[in-house]
Amino acid sequence: MTVPNSWAHPFVFQARDGRSWEKMLIGLPDGVSLDGRDMGGWAFSVFSTRLSKQDKLDGEPVRIGLPADRPVTLFRGRGAEREQYRVKNPRLLAEAIGNRTTTNHEPHVAEPVATDTPACALPQIVRGELADAAPPASEAASVKAVHLMGRLALDDGFTSLMDELVRHAAEAFARDDYDPHTTLQTVADWTGKLADACTRAYGETYTHADILQAAGMALSAITETINEQIGKLTEAGLTLPHIAEANRRQRRERIDTYFEERAMLDPDTLLRTTYSLNAPTTAEALWAMGRVYGSQPRTQFIDCVAGHLTESDIVGIDSLDTLIPSWKHSSLSM
Repeated sequence: MTVPNSWAHPFVFQARDGRSWEKMLIGLPDGVSLDGRDMGGWAFSVFSTRLSKQDKLDGEPVRIGLPADRPVTLFRGRGAEREQYRVKNPRLLAEAIGNRTTTNHEPHVAEPVATDTPACALPQIVRGELADAAPPASEAASVKAVHLMGRLALDDGFTSLMDELVRHAAEAFARDDYDPHTTLQTVADWTGKLADACTRAYGETYTHADILQAAGMALSAITETINEQIGKLTEAGLTLPHIAEANRRQRRERIDTYFEERAMLDPDTLLRTTYSLNAPTTAEALWAMGRVYGSQPRTQFIDCVAGHLTESDIVGIDSLDTLIPSWKHSSLSM
């Protein structure tokens, strides 16, 4: 079946033996009807394929597959509030999704009620982890950006710098002071230097947009590695109290999700692989992202000493409009 791109959310199970299983969480919006019941807010997961990963990257509708002879378990909620809904015939789910995507579904929006009471501000949501270490991408990555990400993933100097960034980013988040835009600029500076080296070594050229997109993918790849470090800071008593409370809650919820997802795997997969809740290392996270885009030679184009981080590399910028490239090289075609 095919689902809209915005419904699909990639994630990775990391195995203790170093292997990882790439999956996608498919979230259903209002208007997906099963047995006369609206399944908006429910979700299910599938194993990622080369086609589904490429579709997600390109911003296209995502092609996914389910075994036709195996029930599908939908779920919603977390912890004690977790609910399950078993669909015995996957074809019924495929039909429900197809009906939803081929009709103009407009969810009912209640008319505003006149009142003399002043509007109350919505409560601020406190997060205990990063949803994504990088700012939201405004468009799908270019082919050149994808290739450059593959170069980044296997450069030892770049990996060392990103490993240092993990620690600084976690410490900034623990102080409620992490800024994804400033951090992206820092990673883009390193990416620009590697792009320069690729020009000299391979004759490759990259635009400013290519470099920023590749840097964004690399920063996004280490999100869970940063989150694991935030958890360690929380347990060491080094995070602000409101962040520590939210962090512990989110980690408990993730454990519930972990066992729910594991329960959905087929018996053969469970016998062959032991799963771990530990996040991948920086090198593993970058490699897992980079291998999707093809194999590249291992390099050390980036001098890990030259890019030593300071606090200003992680905090303090409010808008992407302030991002001005600080690298100077002829390979950029603006």
